[in-house]
Amino acid sequence: MVTAHEQLDWSTDLTDSVWFHIGNYLSINDIDRLSRTCLHLHTLFTSNDFWSYLIRVKFGTAVWRRFVKDSSILSNETSELASSADAMTCRSKLIYSQLNKRQRISFADFNKVYFDNNRNYTTFTDASGLNGEVLYVHDSIEFCYSLLIETTFKNILPGRYDVICRMKLDLPYMLGDTEFVAIAEQTDPSEIAFTRWTQEDFLSMYRCFNCDLSKANLWFYQRIGIVEIHGNERRNIYVSISNQDPTHAKHGLYLDYVELKLRSD
Repeated sequence: MVTAHEQLDWSTDLTDSVWFHIGNYLSINDIDRLSRTCLHLHTLFTSNDFWSYLIRVKFGTAVWRRFVKDSSILSNETSELASSADAMTCRSKLIYSQLNKRQRISFADFNKVYFDNNRNYTTFTDASGLNGEVLYVHDSIEFCYSLLIETTFKNILPGRYDVICRMKLDLPYMLGDTEFVAIAEQTDPSEIAFTRWTQEDFLSMYRCFNCDLSKANLWFYQRIGIVEIHGNERRNIYVSISNQDPTHAKHGLYLDYVELKLRSD
């Protein structure tokens, strides 16, 4: 109990386990700012134990064991980063920073997305998109081509990833099979993400996410599948959306971004 003549020192009167728990709800920048408030918190928040704990809580035991306990993954990279930055920087914090990066590519970023040459793709201004613009597939009925959209995530850490596409639909016209594929660029790709949609699948999703009362088409997240990078080296992950039917126009499809989400298993 704190009397009127005593002053609570919250940095030391709270146990380290409580600070570990609090840190789980803070961003890296918030933790860095908090660590500058006193010597005790600086020591706590620059320890390998703290950042190792965050990795285990946020990403699961399997990821923690792979990157922290049993593996030399990132050992060279973290050594170079630590030597070029603060000598006190701990390896677990650098690993956490790498794992915590959100891997997303906007379909409206024409510098990162590649298209077939036989059609016109346009961007559509949408404040709810990742960067304020989304890709809109809307062909004229008179011009019918196959569909091919490709992008590549570069230098991705080993692990298993959910591949997720954010999209929305006008009344879609996507006859033929539309295939969503993601594969790691390695000799023996373990898991390949793959989903095939027909016109009926598109119509089903349109009916599900079209609001008749508000006349709004809602964004939804489509999980393509799981892709795996095995071993200890970073790899690229190739993602494509294709429809090889050349006799029907394709339209009614808005694409915001594709994301890799590291799995905890």
